[in-house]
Amino acid sequence: MRKGAQTGRMHPSIAGHLPRMSSAVVLGQFIKITCQHCRVTHRYDPGDLIKILGDVPFLNIQENFHCSKCGKRDYMSAKLETPCARERVGMTVRRLIEIRTVQRPVWKDVTL
Repeated sequence: MRKGAQTGRMHPSIAGHLPRMSSAVVLGQFIKITCQHCRVTHRYDPGDLIKILGDVPFLNIQENFHCSKCGKRDYMSAKLETPCARERVGMTVRRLIEIRTVQRPVWKDVTL
């Protein structure tokens, strides 16, 4: 990383001009996320990612993922992919089936 470069959030005026996930839906694009460590690649429908993350800018979306094989987050990279009709035939895309909410009990000691 170059000297003086920041990680994390960007200035809101810059983030407002970046392409959002909804524009990828309109253009028929997929999000291709690859683990650079173990070379596992998955394609996601941006409409499904909007349901989970919201309509966020595409930049740095890979920070929300971890590898399904090695479990690491540091080596994830994301690209927008626009496949033609021939490439779409037989293409494997991860689709959102359901969102599960985990319920955990919270305890508090009270004096009687």
